[in-house]
Amino acid sequence: MTDIDDFAPELFGLWPASHVYEGDPAQAVDADRAKAVAEACMLETKSVASPAEELRVLLNEMTSEMREQFAAFRALRRAAEQAASGNSDDAAAKLARADLKAATDAMSLIVRTLEKIDQLQRQFARDREQAAEESEAARGLDHVKTKFLALIEERAKARARQLLAEWQRDGAPPTDDGPVVANREAEPG
Repeated sequence: MTDIDDFAPELFGLWPASHVYEGDPAQAVDADRAKAVAEACMLETKSVASPAEELRVLLNEMTSEMREQFAAFRALRRAAEQAASGNSDDAAAKLARADLKAATDAMSLIVRTLEKIDQLQRQFARDREQAAEESEAARGLDHVKTKFLALIEERAKARARQLLAEWQRDGAPPTDDGPVVANREAEPG
């Protein structure tokens, strides 16, 4: 399990619909840029989103709320630690220890929840990438199939032109019934 004192909930961020890599990730992002990116992720639309997209947005909202809750419980735990260590009153110290334990338990639960949310987000991202690859492969197959059928059609037309040219030059090919008259103009009419 992750050590609560070293846990940084800000590492669990919002997941975009697809990966976007802009510039050097080691560079700091200014607050206005971060706000613009966050607003772009949370764009409200009038159309109905897919269930997967709704779930991604819901998990992003849960992540944001869990980070805020974690910060609140971290502050509560620090206050309870100070109250438990500096207070000579047994009742107040006992209450502070109970608050400390409750805050620690809540923080542990939040850490596990954030880890599960992150795991779900990663799985959804993998599923979206796999679906995109399969869709692209299907489109590629359709493209190849269309190209192949066009090639067949082109070759059939070329063969038909060749046979027509041979027929015009040499006459109709002989059939099993006997010779075919090569020149129709010579036939009595």
